[in-house]
Formats: sequence, C-alpha cells, structure tokens
Amino acid sequence: MVHAHPRRGERRGDIEGLRAVAVVLVVLFHAQIAGFGGGFVGVDVFFVVSGFLITGLLLRERETTGTIALASFYARRARRLLPAAALVLLVTLVLSARFLPPLLLPQVATDTAAAALYVSNMGFAVQATDYFAAGQAPSPILHFWSLGVEEQFYLFWPTAVLVLSLGAARPRRRVGAAIVVIAVASFAFALWLTGVAQPWAFFSLPSRAWELGLGGILAVAGTRLALVPRRMAGLAGWIGLGLIAYAGIVLDASTPFPGIVALLPTVGAALVILAGSRADPADPAGPGRFLSARLPQFLGRISYSLYLWHWPILVIPAVAAGPAGAAGAAGAAGAAGAPLPLPERLLLVAVAVLLATATNRWLEDPVRRGRHVGTLPRRNLAMAGALTVVVALVSVSVDAYASAQGSRPEPASSVASNTKELNAILNGLAGAAAGPSSGAAAGASGASETGGLGSSRSPSSTPGATPSPTPKPAPTRRPTKDGPVPANLQPSVWAARDDYPQSYVDRCHTQQELPPSNAPCLYGDLNSPTTIALFGDSHALAWFPAVQRLAEIHGLRLFSQTMSACTPADVSVWNANFNRVSTACATWRYTAFQRLTQVHPTLIIVSGTSGFDIAGPNGSVLAGAARVAAWQLGMTRTIDRLRTIAPQIVMIADTPESRLDPPVCLSQHPSSVLACATPVSDAVKPAWTQDERDIATRLDVGFIDPTMWLCPTSPCPVTLGNLLIYRDGGHMTATFSGALADRVWQALQATLADLRRQGAG
Repeated sequence: MVHAHPRRGERRGDIEGLRAVAVVLVVLFHAQIAGFGGGFVGVDVFFVVSGFLITGLLLRERETTGTIALASFYARRARRLLPAAALVLLVTLVLSARFLPPLLLPQVATDTAAAALYVSNMGFAVQATDYFAAGQAPSPILHFWSLGVEEQFYLFWPTAVLVLSLGAARPRRRVGAAIVVIAVASFAFALWLTGVAQPWAFFSLPSRAWELGLGGILAVAGTRLALVPRRMAGLAGWIGLGLIAYAGIVLDASTPFPGIVALLPTVGAALVILAGSRADPADPAGPGRFLSARLPQFLGRISYSLYLWHWPILVIPAVAAGPAGAAGAAGAAGAAGAPLPLPERLLLVAVAVLLATATNRWLEDPVRRGRHVGTLPRRNLAMAGALTVVVALVSVSVDAYASAQGSRPEPASSVASNTKELNAILNGLAGAAAGPSSGAAAGASGASETGGLGSSRSPSSTPGATPSPTPKPAPTRRPTKDGPVPANLQPSVWAARDDYPQSYVDRCHTQQELPPSNAPCLYGDLNSPTTIALFGDSHALAWFPAVQRLAEIHGLRLFSQTMSACTPADVSVWNANFNRVSTACATWRYTAFQRLTQVHPTLIIVSGTSGFDIAGPNGSVLAGAARVAAWQLGMTRTIDRLRTIAPQIVMIADTPESRLDPPVCLSQHPSSVLACATPVSDAVKPAWTQDERDIATRLDVGFIDPTMWLCPTSPCPVTLGNLLIYRDGGHMTATFSGALADRVWQALQATLADLRRQGAG
C-alpha cells in the first residue's frame, strides 16, 4: 500500500521486504487465519514507510532544486496510485452488482464513490458509529479507508514541506521540528480519541498523522542514520521486526486501537528502517538480508495491488454465500462469525495474489514508468481527473439505479389494517390464546378499558412475596410456510432500514455514547391525566410504535426514555465498540430517572436486550452465572428506583432475534421467505427469558413474554402475512411493532390484573 520509491540507484530491498511483511499480516488477518488476530497492524507499518519515503523524496527535491514541483509530485502519485485503484473499484462494483444481495448495492456504490474522491475513511467512521448499522455485511470497499488517509496526507504534506522550508538555510531542521510537533499532538489526540470515539480514532487522518510523522522524522535524520553502529542497528532491526510480529500475533480486533499499543508496529517499522539505512541494508547483522530474499521482494513488489484486491476477493464470496459466509465476512472486519471453510479462504487469497501479480505487471509498472500516458504532469493530472470522474459517475449511476429499484410507491395500508391482519394470523396459529404471557389472554377481555392503569398496588403486596412460577413447557409451533416475498410487504425490504419509531426520528432516543437527549419525548394524548412511560435500550425503542398506538387509542400520555446499547439494569455496561465501560450509559440512566420523576407516570414499561456485556468491579467483562447475578442485582436496583416513581411497573421480555439481516436476505431470496428464517434454538433465548420472568416475579412487577408474537412458527419467520418483522437482525420494524398494539394492551391489562389479584390475596 506504500506507493513511493526511493530515487533510482537508491532502491532499498529491506523496505520492499517490509512492505511484504505488512501486506501479509493484513491479508492473513482478513482471511481469518488463526494466530494473526492483530494482522491489521500491517496498515500501521505501511503508514510509517509511506511517511519516510514521501518526506525523504520531498526534502531531497527541495535541497537539490531549491523548490518542490507540486505538479510533478502529484503526477507521480497519480501514475502510481490511480490506475490500479480505479480498476479494482470498478471490478468490485461489477462483482457486487452480480453477486451481492441487491439491498447492499446502493451502499457499495456510495462507498465506491467516496473511495474515488479520497474520503472513504470519513464515510466508514460515520458508519462505524451508527449503532443500527452494527451486524450488517462489511463493505467490499472497506479497505480503501487507509488509502483515503494516505491520499489526504499526500494532498497537504508537499505544500506544507514547501512552505516550512521557504527561506530556511537548513530546511531539514525546520521541517523536522514541525513534524515532531505534529506527531506529538497527533499521538496525544489519538490516545484521547481512542477512548472517546474509537472509530474516528481508527479511520481519521488527524489521529493517524503521527504514524506518518514517525516515518517523516526518520527521513529528516537522513544520512545520520548511517552513523548508528552496525551491530546496534542490526539488533534494532531484529527487535523492530519482532515488535511487528508480536503485534500481529498477540493483538486482536478487541484491542483499543490506535491506542498506546499502536507503538508496537510503528516503532517496530521505524527500527527496521533505521537498520536498513546504513550503507549496506542487507548487512547480515540486521534483518535486511531476510527482507531482501526473493519471496519478500516479490510480495513487496505486488503489495499495493495485493492490498487492493484481497479484501473484495474475500468479502464478496463470503457475503454471497449466505448467513454463515456473511458472518465470516463480518468476522474478518472484526466481528464474531463463522467464516468460509479454510481451504476456500486460502484459495481466495491465491486468487488475489494472481490478480495482484497481473495488475502489477500489466498496469501498475507500465503506467508508473510512463509507458502508456507519459510523464508530463498535465497529462498525468488529466488522467487522474478523468479516472476519478469516471469511477465517481459510474458509482453514482449504479447507486441511483439500485436505489430506484426500491423507490416504488409503498402499498397503501394503515396501522388498523395491519393490526387486523396480524391478529388474524396470530389467533389462527395460537387458537384461542391471544397472548403468550401467563394470563394475558384470559384476563384481557375481562379487564376494564383503563382500569388496569392508574390503580396502585395493594399495600399488602410485598416485593418477593409471590413464589416463582413453574417454567412452562416450550410451546408447540406449526411449521413455517414458504413462499415468495409478498408484493405488498410492509415495509418493503428497501424501506425497512428507515422504518424507525417516531421517537427515534424526533431525536428523543439517545444514540450510543452520546449525551442524554433533551427532547420533550411526550406523545399520545398530551392532556391526559394518566401518563405511561417506556424505559430501556434500543429493544425498548422497538416497542415504541406499539405503545404509542395504544396511548393514542386509549387516551394516555406517553413519555419515552431509551438509549442504544444501554440496558435498563443498573450495571456497568461494557461497550465493545469503544472497548471501555460506558460512562454515557450511566449518565443517561441517571438522567432518565430524574425525568421520569418529573412526569409522574402511572405505569413504566421496561425492556432491554439480552445482548449486552457487563463489566465487573475490576473492569473485566463478566460471563455465565457471574453475568446473570450482576444483571439481577442491577435490575433489582433499577426496579427499586422505579418503584419510587410509579405505582405500576411491567417488564417486556427480550424479543427473538434473527441470525441474519432479514431485509438483505429477502432481497437475495425473493422467491423464498423460508430461506431467511432462523431456527428457534438460535432465535429464542428461553433461559434468559426465564431469568427475566424470575426477577419480575421476585420483585412483584408485571411481565409480558412476546416470544410467540414474533416467533409463532418453526423456524422463526421474518414475515407474517404481508408484514416484515425485523428491520435488522435484532430490532422490529416500526410497522410490525405498531401492529402489535392490541396485543400489548391486552397483555398489559392481564398482567396488571394478575398483580392486583396477588396483592389482594
């Protein structure tokens, strides 16, 4: 991925070999080869080498000519970078259109356009901070983020060196001082940003500039590096190579990066460069001879093309293969998942090597040497502009075409008609049972229209007095029927991504790791004397359309307090995306309690996902029984706090989940909804639901289990009638949630009636 070469006659085999080490680490990491969980550090090695070569080239030109020919510099970069990049981008776009699920194509096209315009790193940083984008298939253009960082560096650094050296008798000294200041500031910024917004720290130039600057400092030292004693330089080189290997083997995708550990590969690369800066880079005392061997030289020579090709070659077949492959592709990007079989991954790596070799031989080298487009700056820059425009226009056109497939008018429907259809389906499947929770159906019809709300618990009711019910046997499910995706699917697979609850659109919902929302968050009948509240994480947010609908129907005021990735239980939540305990979650929870107190709700509905990590007192992530015990204590604290706010509390159990992305899957399998179903054993979490039921029973609060509403047949479907259940693998569509309003209301009345009977007894 490093694209500069020393002047003719100064070719350094050790740097070519260092490129090979870097690209091999990256490829092995992305191919999920065991033992290379930190292979992503190869990119950091590339950054150091790039900073060294580019800064050295600029300083030598300034010293020999008295200036820096910016047009010539950019022309050389254009010849070196753009032809191969444009080829890979266009081929990847074509392969994506042919093999990926149609729903993914607009985003791939957008990513391609961003890569062509050198800003893909910023786009991926935005995507990485979107909680609701988690779990989606990785972009086959994702690896272009590092090229975005380097290209942004190329845009400003030559001008900066030229300006800094103006009027300087010793330009190296002035440029060196500036690099030190920039590198120190960038490193400090990276350390801070890694703990605050890790995706931005990973993808942005300001937090990566210190790595390029480290190479620049070596370039400023220039010939002085050759004064280092031979044996000391050789030892430094081996130590450096060891640091790179150690980082590539020991680190993994959960490591906070680029934090302090980023010094391992970057300092390692700097030491290897230092060792090779002596008169004989292949001195047997250092690693130069090893790095100058035939295989490292070959891999280093094709490293740029291999970096370009390997990721789409690995990702596209994995995503196209379906659920397991998509999970594996996500795993290559850092998430857990079962990859394609090892032989297939190795075969794909071999294909990438062959493509890289061909690209290097017949495109990279000829264009770089001016064989096809010459070396005149104006011609090279015209070529660069033309390639950029062509790739961007093709990408925008594909994006527009793909998006147009989903822009057809949505079939007309109403919440009432959706509710009627869903009730008919669920009633037909469940017979006389209208709800899944104990007493939900039997008590619903007998409950007064609003009598269950606003009635305080009997004073004789004591938390914990009610014995835990005997777990009910698993329900019998009918087989899920297959068929094509309904033409009138609500919402359509193309609209599902944006089928958010109204509170999310209103910015009432607090996004992951952001300060608490200060929006009013009031809905329903704002003049009603009875207020109900919704409290919890994004899985609670998914219930908002149902609760909003029932509030409107029954004349209630609704207050909503939800936050992504923040369980309602009073525990220390470990945020895996940011690799630290979430202080924002604790802040939001405290603020939510205060705001709930101010609105005086009669009923608080609490819900949350089972898929969160809890940190223990020492900051380690808890598992197994320790995790459940910590959650139980935290949920007890939360319920006790809510008791002081509202007389009635009801927990809604976590919903079943899909093992894949339903809208994407349905776009790939339009003739078979069954192809996108999830086995009940994967979707339903009976042990966790029982833990939730037990805590509700022990604390004497209401409990609703919605499992059979979302998974009434086996395997768990992604559609019921013409309703799409999920907008992603873990969240209901707002349309489906709204259609459940009747069932939620009936279950609320039934469980509150149960509590009153128990209190009276």
